[in-house]
Amino acid sequence: MTALTHRVFGTGEAVRVHCEFDDWDFAPRYTDGACPLCGWRPDGIVEETPLVQRMDWFMVMLVAVVIASLVMGILVLHAYTQA
Repeated sequence: MTALTHRVFGTGEAVRVHCEFDDWDFAPRYTDGACPLCGWRPDGIVEETPLVQRMDWFMVMLVAVVIASLVMGILVLHAYTQA
């Protein structure tokens, strides 16, 4: 379950890596998994953008509005035919 959580919401801010070449600590979450100074990538760290940041929220909300409009239209037609 934690792998799914990390994939959807990201690994979090607590993950810190120490670059041996620059003597620099950095969070791979904000630097695409690489050291911001020299570009070194630590082994075992695969950082990708979380799903919630990759989603197109405009399209999700557009679909939600269309579905809500259809449901309201059906309710209005049902109320109109019952009266």
